[in-house]
Amino acid sequence: MDEDNKTEPDASGTPSWHPNAPEWAPPTAEAPLSSPASAPAPVVPSTQPMPGQPSHYAPPQQGTTQQEYSQHESRPYGGGQYGVGTAPAPMPTYRSWQPGIIALRPLSFGDFMSAPFKAMRFNRSVVLGGPLLFTLLATVLSVTALWLLVNDPQLGLTSVTAVGSGIEATTVIVGILAIVTTLLASVLSSVIVAPGVARAVLGERITLRTAWDQVRRKFGHILLLYVVTAVAIGVMVMLATLPLIFGIGSNETVWIVLGIVLMLIILGPATFVVAMITGLAQPIVVLEQIGAFAALGRAWRLVKGRFWWSVLIVFVSSALIYIATAMVQGGGQLIATLGLAVAPESGVVQFIAFFVIYGLAIVIALVVTYAYMGSLFTLLYTDMRMRHEGFDLDLARAAEARGRR
Repeated sequence: MDEDNKTEPDASGTPSWHPNAPEWAPPTAEAPLSSPASAPAPVVPSTQPMPGQPSHYAPPQQGTTQQEYSQHESRPYGGGQYGVGTAPAPMPTYRSWQPGIIALRPLSFGDFMSAPFKAMRFNRSVVLGGPLLFTLLATVLSVTALWLLVNDPQLGLTSVTAVGSGIEATTVIVGILAIVTTLLASVLSSVIVAPGVARAVLGERITLRTAWDQVRRKFGHILLLYVVTAVAIGVMVMLATLPLIFGIGSNETVWIVLGIVLMLIILGPATFVVAMITGLAQPIVVLEQIGAFAALGRAWRLVKGRFWWSVLIVFVSSALIYIATAMVQGGGQLIATLGLAVAPESGVVQFIAFFVIYGLAIVIALVVTYAYMGSLFTLLYTDMRMRHEGFDLDLARAAEARGRR
């Protein structure tokens, strides 16, 4: 990690969170541990830990050097090398085990369902404001393109007697701009959420500009991540459709059946897994400030051992949020269509139907989807780190240090 992305301790020796690279740096000097009695008393783990208390933490034994003790306890945000410290960090108090929207412990299924909404309420300027900002522009262009398409005089969609003779260049240009803007809005809306949720875990609120600064530095890698994912899915779909196309062309049942089976496997489970790994890699790129391929590899390593649990969480959450937003968007589309049918010649009715009702429904559906799924993947990433790397200890110590300042 670059030197300018590292967190330096403040004057009191308490590690601080650098807004550009979320990492808790360990103390710098080195000193021996005199005796366990001289250090703050650690919490002794039990077989039945209290809620929010990690069960894998063990205090240093008598005679253990401070360097060994620090190597066991200190690690940076990005999962890098262990650090060396001067004295054992005081154990966090009970309040530090839930400084923000979640308790600092591995999350349950219910936590994943409810915590994204807590993040929306707690850090709404980033978690909701970011997707809203990007989605508004894309929605305005999309609704404008749809309005031009419906009212295109060459197509004559609103005229009973007109015969379609083509499409105007303006409709095509606005449609292309709408598609490009929608794709960029999807990319940015998904990743802008991650810094807000990460800070909400610690009970901290940040501005949209702070979150954008983290996203902006890795914008190229974020685009690369989406390109790699799109290419991977495209290649899988192409390989799956080749036997089906060959079977239809040659009228051979075996190839047709094989193509259908491959389509069911690839267009369903395989595509879902690729999308899940990509979704988990998004907050890794932004929060750890690493490249797209490194983030994909790290996401895959974090999911190992919790693969089916992660699939269950992402599948259920995606299904629920899709049903909810589809109802909102479908209701807006129905009202807009009815308004157009009632008064097809009224420009005021068309404006209200398309730009107000239908446009508002699209914005609400997209913002909720981006905010919820972006929060879910950030929380899933945090949960995996707590399970595999003891990240709950790092978060609790950071919350305790902030409380002492």
